[in-house]
Amino acid sequence: MPHLVELQPDHLDELSDFCNRNFEFHQGQFEKEILQNRIFEDPDYELEHGFFLREKGQTVGFMVGVLRGNDAWLKLFAVDREHHRTGFGRMMLAEIEDLFRLSGATYVHVLNASPYYLMPGLDPRYTEALCFLQSHGYTFNRYVHNMAVDLTADDFDTTQAESKLARTGIKVRRLKREEEQTFYEWMLATWSTNWTTESCNSLKNTPVTTFLALDQDNNICGFASYDVTMFRGGFGPTGVEERMRGLGLGKILLLRCLRDMKDRGYRRSEIGWVGPISFYTHTVGARICATFMQGSKAL
Repeated sequence: MPHLVELQPDHLDELSDFCNRNFEFHQGQFEKEILQNRIFEDPDYELEHGFFLREKGQTVGFMVGVLRGNDAWLKLFAVDREHHRTGFGRMMLAEIEDLFRLSGATYVHVLNASPYYLMPGLDPRYTEALCFLQSHGYTFNRYVHNMAVDLTADDFDTTQAESKLARTGIKVRRLKREEEQTFYEWMLATWSTNWTTESCNSLKNTPVTTFLALDQDNNICGFASYDVTMFRGGFGPTGVEERMRGLGLGKILLLRCLRDMKDRGYRRSEIGWVGPISFYTHTVGARICATFMQGSKAL
């Protein structure tokens, strides 16, 4: 008889292995550390919203969700490929939707659970998952893209560009841990709450994975982060204050992050939930590598 087992931090090895076996387009990317951060370090996550489905001692599926106010998200889910079309997915979805409904949720969204997310939506290459959700009342109305950068193709050197800006008093450097409060306050005043959370999570990384632009008065005026959402090598978020745009700071911040990833041995970076596609294409030769569908269901 299939039964649910609440997901716990000591299940991360099992969860990582299960994901790497069953997500054919993301094999090898579900590292324990990544899952720990994106699931258990999410301050909104409740243990009851994550579970394995087991039958005869074997894990045949899992589902993880999160509730933020009156909105809920399916953060990650899968059924073992050898057990598709067995009703296991339906059983797990019914359970988590009931839990969300009892907690007061009015909508459930699919995967784009910012600021702690692994995918910015449903990759339609997982066709069976798309069909499954559509058959249970989920509708999709928005498309977003990720872009990939080959880190072996360039050295991403910014020495000359930074030297030119330095003569005007503008500097670019890595965020320091002792600047956490200053950075947090600037992010919150300048950008969204989600971007603030995402970029401040870079302070948990070693080294810190955010670079700053500082104006002539040593005030923060731009930032770029990596390894704070999605999988290892994920770039973003990034932004430059409007008053400082047009000086090439966005490009330098991007290149500093890519060079840092390259120096750490990464061979590829994926820019998530891209807005300015042409900027990334023209600047670093990025190409769209995946398209994601964002959707929801009213409870």
